[in-house]
Amino acid sequence: MDSLWDPESDKYKVLCRMVHVTKASLHIGYIQMMISFVFSIFFGYHYFMAISGHLSLDHWINHYTAKYISQLLIAVAIQLILVVLMIHGVRSERRALLLPYIVYATIAILAGCAQLGTDLLNLDRNSFSYGSSEFDKVYNNSQFVSHFIGTMIHAWCLSVVWRCYGFLGEKKVARQISEQLQVTAAFHYPEQLFGWTPMPNPPPYADTVVSRPIIVHTEEDKQPLATS
Repeated sequence: MDSLWDPESDKYKVLCRMVHVTKASLHIGYIQMMISFVFSIFFGYHYFMAISGHLSLDHWINHYTAKYISQLLIAVAIQLILVVLMIHGVRSERRALLLPYIVYATIAILAGCAQLGTDLLNLDRNSFSYGSSEFDKVYNNSQFVSHFIGTMIHAWCLSVVWRCYGFLGEKKVARQISEQLQVTAAFHYPEQLFGWTPMPNPPPYADTVVSRPIIVHTEEDKQPLATS
């Protein structure tokens, strides 16, 4: 298969062509899985503490509505499941398991772009509004920067996983072609692997025919037998 297709080509590497897309996809999956897991535990713990009444009303968790927190936890749980599927797909070379993550990440990036548009409108509104405080301007600026950085990182992760998806597809095709060539190859000529070699000429026809003695019949052999 290596003679037909090079799996270590530079087009399958990222980060200045130093890391292969499969390894980069696994690292992305492990990091996102760890972040999602830690965030779920941290946010879920404070959420249940706030519901049970163990936290004061001035706590930061109480600034969010219950509907928003539940939707956020569900989104993080879905992302965690899709990341696990993506990791399993890369390790088992089943690229179909990468599609749910790709679709979910694409939707998240589109939502992030929409959020960036909203942040830009808020920045313009606050810049022309004389009643807005300096704190609101700083908060909107920091929010726009954080959303922009998060969207760019998410887009880069999506591009890496998408390239890994294409790599696994090309690897599958190359493996199938290699197996077909091994099955359908009827003859093997080692001297012809590195160039064209003329086939030897067949032996002369006279050497392949078995010679037989030639018998010549004379007139004496044709005399009739004498009768008594």
